[in-house]
Amino acid sequence: MAITALILANTLPRKYDLNVGDIVQEDIVARKDAIDTVATRKLQMAAANSVPEKYTLDQNITREVKGKVTEIFNAVRNVQSRDFSDNAAKIKTLKLMIHDGLSEDTYSVLVNMSGPDLKELETVTKAVIETVMDDGVKEESIDRAKAFIIEEFKAVSLPQPVKNAGEDIAFAVLKPNMIFDKEATQREQKAAMEAVAPVKITKGQVLVEKGKPVTAEQIELLKELGLLAKDKSSYFSMILGVILLVAILEVILIIAVYLFHRDLYENVSYLGLLALIIVSTLFIATVFKTISNFLIPLAAGSMLISILINPSLALIASFIMSIAVGVILDNDFISSLVALLGGLAGVFSTKRVSQRNDLTKAGGLVGLVNFLVILSLGLLNYSSMWDVARQSFWGITNGFLSSILTVGILPFLENAFGITTSVKLLELSNPNQPLLRRLLLEAPGTYHHSIIVGNLAEAAAEAVGGDPLLARVGASYHDIGKLKRPYFFIENQLASENPHDKLNPTLSALIITSHVKDGLDIARQYNLPPIVQDFIVQHHGTSLLTLFYKKALDSDAEKKPEENSFRYDGPKPQTKEVAIVMLADSAEAAVRSMTKPTPGKIEGLVRQIIKEKLADGQLDESNLTLKDLDKIASAFSKVLTGIFHTRIEYPEKLKELERKG
Repeated sequence: MAITALILANTLPRKYDLNVGDIVQEDIVARKDAIDTVATRKLQMAAANSVPEKYTLDQNITREVKGKVTEIFNAVRNVQSRDFSDNAAKIKTLKLMIHDGLSEDTYSVLVNMSGPDLKELETVTKAVIETVMDDGVKEESIDRAKAFIIEEFKAVSLPQPVKNAGEDIAFAVLKPNMIFDKEATQREQKAAMEAVAPVKITKGQVLVEKGKPVTAEQIELLKELGLLAKDKSSYFSMILGVILLVAILEVILIIAVYLFHRDLYENVSYLGLLALIIVSTLFIATVFKTISNFLIPLAAGSMLISILINPSLALIASFIMSIAVGVILDNDFISSLVALLGGLAGVFSTKRVSQRNDLTKAGGLVGLVNFLVILSLGLLNYSSMWDVARQSFWGITNGFLSSILTVGILPFLENAFGITTSVKLLELSNPNQPLLRRLLLEAPGTYHHSIIVGNLAEAAAEAVGGDPLLARVGASYHDIGKLKRPYFFIENQLASENPHDKLNPTLSALIITSHVKDGLDIARQYNLPPIVQDFIVQHHGTSLLTLFYKKALDSDAEKKPEENSFRYDGPKPQTKEVAIVMLADSAEAAVRSMTKPTPGKIEGLVRQIIKEKLADGQLDESNLTLKDLDKIASAFSKVLTGIFHTRIEYPEKLKELERKG
C-alpha cells in the first residue's frame, strides 16, 4: 500500500478545470516528455493536403474521340453523295445525323468541301486532337485544351473557314481522358502523413502561459494529455496500472524470498525490515528527484539490505526498487538504469565488511559506477559534454550520499530489529570498548588469553569458510564472566598461591563453572548482542572439569562423586564459530602450559584436544566436519607455533651485560 501510494503521489498529474477563453493564474507545464498529438495531427493533415491528386491517362478515350471524328466525316461524305438533294437539304440531313452542336457555318463548309479537302481536314483534326489529348486532359482543364487546339490549327495551312470547321469539330468531340486515381492518391497521402515527425513536448515545457486566455487548441492538447478535470478516465487508468505493477513487483519479491531465503520468509521481523528499507528508499527518492534524478541514493537501500539481511536478497530488491524508481521518475529508463547498476555495485562492495572504511569505499565504488554508466549512455545518445559532466557530478555525489545514509541509518535499524552486523562487530572488537578495558585492567591474564584465542579462532574460521570477524569478537568476550572472581583462574594468579588448594573440588568446580552465568549477566548489563552472548554460554558446552573431578575421586575413594556436578551446564556449541572458540580456548591453555614447545609437540597436542572434544560429543551440534577439524588443527598449530616458539638462549656474556644493565 505504501509503495502504491508513493508512486501515485508522484505520478498522478494535476487536473485543470478550464474552458476556452479562461485566464489561467499560473503556467501549465508538461510533467513529462510527451507527443503533441494536436500539432502532430495538423502537420499530418497539411502533408496529406500537399500531395497532388493522382490521374491515369486513359488512351481508350483518345481512341473513342478520334472514332467520333471519323463518324462525323463519314456522315458528311454520306450526305455529299446524295446528288438528288440541294445544299440546304444536305445541311438539314447532316444536322440530323450529327448531334454534336456544330455551328451553321461548319455544316455549310463541310457540305461544300471536296473529297480531298475533306480528307485533309479529317486528318488534320485527328492529328490535333491526338496531340492535345496525348498530354492528358482533365475535367478542369478542358478550356486550356481548347486553347491548345486553336493554337494547333493556327499552324495549319488551310483556309480560315476550314480551320474554323476543324476547331468546331474538335471542340465538339473533345472530352477528358485523365481519370482520377483515388486509391493511388490516398496511398501517397498516407505515406506523406507517416513521414511527418511527431511534435514532442519536453518535460517542463509551458503548455498554457500564465495570464493568457486558453485557446481551443490548448484545451484539446490538455485533453489529449489527460490534464482536464472533466476527464476522470485517465486517473482510473493510472491508478489501476500502478496497483497492478506494484502487485507484480511484490509477488516477484515474495516468490524470491520464499524460494531462495525460506528462513527469512518465516521471519516476520526481517520481512518488516525489508519492507521498511524499500519504502524508505522510495520515499527518499521522491525527495532527491527534485534536485536530480541521478542523485537518488537507491544504493543506500541496497547496501542496508545487504548488510542487515542478505546480499543475494539485496540484488533482487535492487531490481524491484529500480523499476519503482523508474515509474516515479515518469518512466525515466536512463535514471532507473543508473540507480540499478549503482545499487548492484553497493551490494557487491558490502558483501563482506571487515573494516570500518569499507562503507566509504563502497560509496566511492557506487559513485564510480554511476559516472561510467552516465558517461557511456551520454556517448551513446550524442549528449553534450556539458550535460554529461553535470549529470556525472550528481552520479558521483550519489555514491557518497549513499555511503553517508548507510552509515547513519545502520545503527538505528540494528538496535530496532536486534540485528548484529559486521559494522557492529567491528565496534565491539575495538580494544577501547568499556568491557574490554575493564577486562584488561581487572583480569589481564584473561584479557591476553582472549586475544590469543581470538587470533586462533579468526584463522580457523577463515580456513573453514566461517565468519572470522564474528569468531574473533566472540572470543574477545567469551570469558568476561571471570571478571567477578578473576584470581580463581590460573591465568590471573600472579602469586604462587592458588586459592583452589584450600577448597574442596566440588566448590572449586562450582566457582569455575559459574563464570559462564556471571559472563551472561555482565553481557546483558553491557548490552552485548545475543549472537555474542552465545559464545559466553556455549564455549564450554557440557565439558568435564577433569582436574577437579579427579581430585574429587582421589579425595574420597569410597564415595564416587557424581560426574555431572563437574560438568558445565551447556548448551553445546550450535555454530561453527562457537565450536572453534571452544577448541581455541582449550588449545591455548594447554599449549601455554607446555615446557619447551616445538612445532611437532604443539600440533600433536592440538589434535589430541580436538580428538577429546569430538569423542566427548561437544561438537555434535555444530556444523563442523572432520575435514573442517583437520583445517582447524592446522590453523591453530601455525598460529600457536608462532606465539610459543622456543626462544634462543642468550650467550653468557650477553646475559651478564643484561644483569649489569
